[in-house]
Amino acid sequence: MISSYCAAGHGRGRHVAVSKSAWLFGLLAMLALALFAGAARAGAFVDAALPDLKPEQKVAVKTPQPVQLLFQFQTKGAPNAKATKFVQQQVVDTVKSSGLFSEVSDAPTANGALLSVTINDAPSPQEMDEAKAKGFVTGATFFVVGSTVREDYICTIDYVPGPNAPKISASAKHAIYIQLGMINSAPPNAVKVDGGTRGAVMTMVRQIVSNPLNVVAADPGFQPAAAASTPATPAIPAPVATPDQAPAAPAQQAAPTTTPAAPAPTSQAAPGATPSVAH
Repeated sequence: MISSYCAAGHGRGRHVAVSKSAWLFGLLAMLALALFAGAARAGAFVDAALPDLKPEQKVAVKTPQPVQLLFQFQTKGAPNAKATKFVQQQVVDTVKSSGLFSEVSDAPTANGALLSVTINDAPSPQEMDEAKAKGFVTGATFFVVGSTVREDYICTIDYVPGPNAPKISASAKHAIYIQLGMINSAPPNAVKVDGGTRGAVMTMVRQIVSNPLNVVAADPGFQPAAAASTPATPAIPAPVATPDQAPAAPAQQAAPTTTPAAPAPTSQAAPGATPSVAH
């Protein structure tokens, strides 16, 4: 920021007059800063390909179990402590609100269940070069010419229900868009969010965690202990006769299954019929 003022000449009584051109330059600089602040607040979007889960899409767990949650935010695969601290509570709140666990803790739990969440911000060199070029153009035009910068993220979730249980994994990709400048249009396939850049980041974190976590919960091995403790419905055995029914059974079996054939009658001519005589 540029300030215009009259300065004393260190006891010499000299004063520096502010020229008209310097005043105009200061005014333009302040206007540019105001435009920058307004533009930064106005253009925050998240990719529409990974929305929030609908209630009917959420997996319901009959017997939620406690879990230890480990989270790390990475930049190009390297741990980023500041970013981890910045979004960690959003990750914890997202896991808790899923309803999949009875307790979410940063300490080991009695059942040994472990949930690991990693979000990695890994822009390609080409994306970084494009962002720099767009930012330079926008800044050179005092934020009149707009620019849109896309930032891509990938979240990986690993869940182990117990010490001897196999790991269940799922991942998801997401992106946020930050716009600068006055002349700009909304990016395609994107949803505008409130709260500027912070709002976009928190929305991205919520969606990029909840979606793959729901996939993990749908896996048959998500609750192996609960499944083992619930007995399967036994097959219905063939009925066994009780002592009171025993006498009745032989009586039914002793009954003849077929009616004996009656002896063949002696061949006689029907009354009024002429018998045939063999010669």
